[in-house]
Amino acid sequence: MYIQNLQPGLVDIISYVTVLAQKNGRLVFKVLDLEGRIAKTIQAYVNEGRQQLELNMGDLVSGRYVLNAFSNDIFIKSIRFDKQ
Repeated sequence: MYIQNLQPGLVDIISYVTVLAQKNGRLVFKVLDLEGRIAKTIQAYVNEGRQQLELNMGDLVSGRYVLNAFSNDIFIKSIRFDKQ
């Protein structure tokens, strides 16, 4: 499973992640604040192929975060972003 970037980089309410999956599977996104605390967990199910996932970040307070992506409990990618 391959995850491209998070769009837009400055997040307001909705953000998008482009995923390229070799097979169907489950993704777990853990949003961490700069203290390392989990601010939000998002689960998504993806089909084989390329797709864009919509992530609702509206419940996060303004600040800097890290989005960690896992597939079947295996770390895939870490993306830093700012929430306005």
